[in-house]
Amino acid sequence: MALTLLLCCAITNLAEVPPGPGLPDGWDLRGVRGAPKPRFAVTEDGALRVEGTRAAGFAIFELEDEVGPETGALTWRWRTDTALEGADLRDRRRDDSPIRLMVAFEDRRMLFYSWGMTELAGEWFESWTGSERIVIVLRNAVDADGAWRSEQRDPFADYRSAFGREPSPIVAVGLVQDTEQLGGKAWAEVGEIAWAPGS
Repeated sequence: MALTLLLCCAITNLAEVPPGPGLPDGWDLRGVRGAPKPRFAVTEDGALRVEGTRAAGFAIFELEDEVGPETGALTWRWRTDTALEGADLRDRRRDDSPIRLMVAFEDRRMLFYSWGMTELAGEWFESWTGSERIVIVLRNAVDADGAWRSEQRDPFADYRSAFGREPSPIVAVGLVQDTEQLGGKAWAEVGEIAWAPGS
């Protein structure tokens, strides 16, 4: 584990930009279903903070150099203190989440590593938006205490399990917040997203 983490290489650019409101260069903010877009800012400790009320949107970072497919781990840290009462990631009428980390592949398939509400960590299922999008629950309301949580996932292994086929390269990552369905308010922060090649 220690050796793997030492070999991590940042694939986003959060550590390279000064703190302040808005997204760093190279990030693109896209709206969802006509809802107001959440607000983003780079924090003093190099994380990307997102806040929204009745809002929904994607912050997309397209990679300069695509990743894989190969053995390895995607690593990041994130936190929130927002438990969105009544949210249900399987229900299109209630699928709000304070934060999701999206991994986009060259074949347009996507994985959404998600912070849920009552869903169990480790659950995964097709998104109601289409079979090419898979929701993987990593955290839920129990973890929404404002403390940093560290994650390490092999997205290519997750791709194989989810889609039953060999993966294409990763071409983009993104952060998603969605609070417009239930009209809630949320904040979350995500640290640098890095890739650790496997042996």
